[in-house]
Amino acid sequence: MKLKNAVLLSLSLYSLSLFASPGAHGPNGEHLDQKSNKVEGGLGKKADGSVIMPMKHQALLNIRTQFVTESEVKKHVRLDAIVKPHPDGYAKIQSSSDGRLDAPETGIYPTGAKVNAGDVLGLIRYQDTAYELASQTSELIAIRNRIGQTNRDVARLKKLGDLASKQALEQLETELLSLKQQAQALQKGLEKPEVLIAPISGVLINHTVSRGQWVEAGEALFEIIAPNQFVIEASTSDLALTKQLTSAKVIEQPAIKLNYLGFSPELVNGLAHVNFELAQGNVENNLFINQNISLQAPINEKQQGIVIPADAVVLSQNNLPQVWIKLSAVVFYLNKFAINILSQGLC
Repeated sequence: MKLKNAVLLSLSLYSLSLFASPGAHGPNGEHLDQKSNKVEGGLGKKADGSVIMPMKHQALLNIRTQFVTESEVKKHVRLDAIVKPHPDGYAKIQSSSDGRLDAPETGIYPTGAKVNAGDVLGLIRYQDTAYELASQTSELIAIRNRIGQTNRDVARLKKLGDLASKQALEQLETELLSLKQQAQALQKGLEKPEVLIAPISGVLINHTVSRGQWVEAGEALFEIIAPNQFVIEASTSDLALTKQLTSAKVIEQPAIKLNYLGFSPELVNGLAHVNFELAQGNVENNLFINQNISLQAPINEKQQGIVIPADAVVLSQNNLPQVWIKLSAVVFYLNKFAINILSQGLC
């Protein structure tokens, strides 16, 4: 059937039926226990499958129509993707030594707190055993005693003036400097904690870190994710798409535009992974790490068809796509994609 000025609907229509008791007959002898396709007000389904929807019912259901024409458009593909942190906008804070975690003056930040680069997130204080503490303290005392003795030797040689050996004086002064540096390093090891500093600005993820917690070297304590810096990783079995993609948009959030970064040269379970990043100008978004999303990406192919809004496509009881076509002011016909319909956002 050739349709002129066809109008596509975004709402599914349902026919109403009246029922009669078994054995009832109408004025012309017909059985009324059969389902009737006519209802009060002219609303109902016709024998050819079309549906009569009076104007008052259309207004009540807020049904809107749109004129469409066949055109040539760029083909789009739909890709399933997952949101991952951008390497340049992600930081993991780990301890380089064993010890107990202490809070800085600002306290320990909870998950969701916004931090700036350079903020102190925590302090790691090394917990010595009694033997280690006694050994280090004893070594520090011995070095300090040697510093005192060397100071006295240097002072004695200086009093001798020209009679003292300049070489011996220089050796003592060099030894004195070395001993002071050793004492300073030991003192720091006993007193100064390791400072955990935020390397970038962003939103903090606290891995259940609390004051006084014992941590081990290499343990991840915090993560920082910079806002608006994500990598969108999609997968496809069509390897040719890796060289056809240029951009994309998020179907769930059409305002988010993406730029194509490239693809991984390694196949994973037979699928190629292609990566996108947020285009400049996307100031705010509602994306979350590890969130599953769908992408619509244009490719360099053309196709003929009728372009309609995505919400004009409804699903049947069998979960198949279908579109309602308006044949006249009150008559609608269900099209199950017998003609080429290109849904914006689904094609």
